[in-house]
Amino acid sequence: MASEKRVVVVTGGTGYLGSAICKAFVQAGAAVVAVYMLDREIPYFRRKLGGRAREVFLIKANVMGPGEMDRVARDVVRRSPRIDVLINTVGGYMSGPVEATTDEEFDRAMALNLKSTFLACKAVISAMRKAKRGKIVNVSSESSLLGEAESFLYSAGKSGVNRLTESLARELNTANIQVNCVMPRILDTPANRKAMPDADFSSWVKTDQVARVILWLCSEDADPITGSSIPVYGGP
Repeated sequence: MASEKRVVVVTGGTGYLGSAICKAFVQAGAAVVAVYMLDREIPYFRRKLGGRAREVFLIKANVMGPGEMDRVARDVVRRSPRIDVLINTVGGYMSGPVEATTDEEFDRAMALNLKSTFLACKAVISAMRKAKRGKIVNVSSESSLLGEAESFLYSAGKSGVNRLTESLARELNTANIQVNCVMPRILDTPANRKAMPDADFSSWVKTDQVARVILWLCSEDADPITGSSIPVYGGP
């Protein structure tokens, strides 16, 4: 990775949203590291980025596992003197009534939607403090604002991402590190179209649109913004 470029780490970097984010930052001239868990996502990632996929450095890691993101951060810093940007996209929708939810399902949902973000944020703070600057953007959801029936697993995890974002922003405010999150509504992805075939896809927010919002949040123009949860809802 070229040290003169901004170094951007994207967790879930080969997923639908992660791939769009990697593409946006590569096109903006950044050195991008995509952290991924699932080999089956690689073909989509390559199709999304085309020839520019070769410019992204891939690291496989279980972002929910202890020490995994610490390993990733050490690997990135060995290759480049710093980490300028962290974007956390790992997450997944889980649902079910409270009374039917098992302990294991609860732990899995919290690990996927909250713990993964916590561990990634924690892993990069030291490098960002050393550089005396940094940007962290977490991906939350509109669902973080209200717990609908049978959606508490997802809503609670994403609400935790909002609170983590706010707390970390205040902790790092004097270190010149901005921490924000974006809250998409339903993302227009092949998986969501398959899950909701009768929905109005035109109202869904596109992954490229969310990526451009995140790209702006990581620019100098957004330096005054920290601790914010930004709605990115798409159409009506």
